[in-house]
Amino acid sequence: MRLAAGALPGFALLAALGCAGSLFDFTGKEDALEEAQSRYTELVRWGEIMSASAYVDPAITADFLATAERFRDIRFTDFESGPLQFGEDSETATVNVVYTVYSTRTLVEKQFREHQVWYREASADNDWRVRPNLAALANELGGSR
Repeated sequence: MRLAAGALPGFALLAALGCAGSLFDFTGKEDALEEAQSRYTELVRWGEIMSASAYVDPAITADFLATAERFRDIRFTDFESGPLQFGEDSETATVNVVYTVYSTRTLVEKQFREHQVWYREASADNDWRVRPNLAALANELGGSR
């Protein structure tokens, strides 16, 4: 009886940790996405489009790089990322990013909102890919064609 009573706090602790497990990212998915999203957005901000393409969905990488050619006249001066919103399956996520940009041809500065859609590759551990929409920015600012 003493053993059972003494074990009760240990069982309570294990139960509490088990419930708290859903609050912590033991798989590293969230940390991996935060790092990928931050790195990708910083690369775009600094005009390192070729390096940023490593994070882009392989199915649209060619289009992404083709769009990048239109950014010769566009400069990113700042960005702000909102909170990451994970899908129910934790295999997808979205985030809104606001870029501050200007065109060297018009010297007009604008803010552009990009809704980034991220997904985790099924074949790889914690490798996240983005489906960006930078073509809309190039169209809005009239980047080089």
